[in-house]
Parts: sequence; C-alpha cells; structure tokens
Amino acid sequence: MTRWEQAWASDVLKAFTLDGAPGLNVAPGEVDYLGAFSRMRRGSTALAAFGLRIALWMVILAPLWLLGRIGTFSALAVRERTELLAHLLSHRSFVVRELALLLKLTAAMALLGTASVRARTQYDDTRAPVLLTHDARVHLKTVSELTRNSQPPERAAS
Repeated sequence: MTRWEQAWASDVLKAFTLDGAPGLNVAPGEVDYLGAFSRMRRGSTALAAFGLRIALWMVILAPLWLLGRIGTFSALAVRERTELLAHLLSHRSFVVRELALLLKLTAAMALLGTASVRARTQYDDTRAPVLLTHDARVHLKTVSELTRNSQPPERAAS
C-alpha cells in the first residue's frame, strides 16, 4: 500500500463513529485503524485483499462520482465524511453497499481490538448477562443511525 492509501484508510475507518457516541469517542491514536486494515488484508485471500483496496479507492473518490465535487473523502468535513459513508451503506448498488460494509467491518475490528474501547463499552464484562427487551435496548450512535433518516449528501452546485 502507498503512503496515500495508508492515510486514506485511517481517515475512512475513523469516520464510521460519530462524536458523542457513548464509549466510542476515541482519543487520537487510541485505535490502530491502519493496523487493523493491514491485518485484514494480510489475513485475507488475494481476492478479499483486493476488495479492501477497491473499497478504499471507491470511498476516497466518492465525492467525485457521488457528490459531483472536486476533491477526495479526506478533504470533507468530519460530519460530511460520516454522512457520505451512511449514504454508501444504503446505496442502490449492491456492490457499493457491500464494499462500504467491508470497510465498516474493518473499523469494527479495529475498535474491538482496542482494550480501552472494550472497557468503556463494557464489551468484555461477563459478570451479569444483559437481557435486551423491546423496550430497553443498548443504543450506540454509529453511522448506521444516520442511514435510517438521512438524505443523500447534496450535490455541489454546478
């Protein structure tokens, strides 16, 4: 991977969580997103590793082909990045949705691979099982929450 792709991978994977999400507010450098991306590529088949790279390029260039803007994903504001990912996760094309989901899974693995994040979210707490009912659900604000009620990002004025 090039240095650009490494920076892009970090930018994309960071954008899958929103500020204000309980337990998921991570300090800069706390989660090794690039390490998780690299481990996923190394541990995958050649086709899956290629898919991760294609997914990364798809997201990085999404402002061009989806929003009609000159620039890359990294040039967007943090909130716009998250909204763009939400739109890609609900895109009409199956391929686009699945490539975006592949990156979302990589971000989840990076978060779960960080002991401090697991501690804050009580992921490893096995003292008392949590029973979820229809009325009482654990709710973490993530990019999927945006997909339910969001409109596609606006196209840049021509």
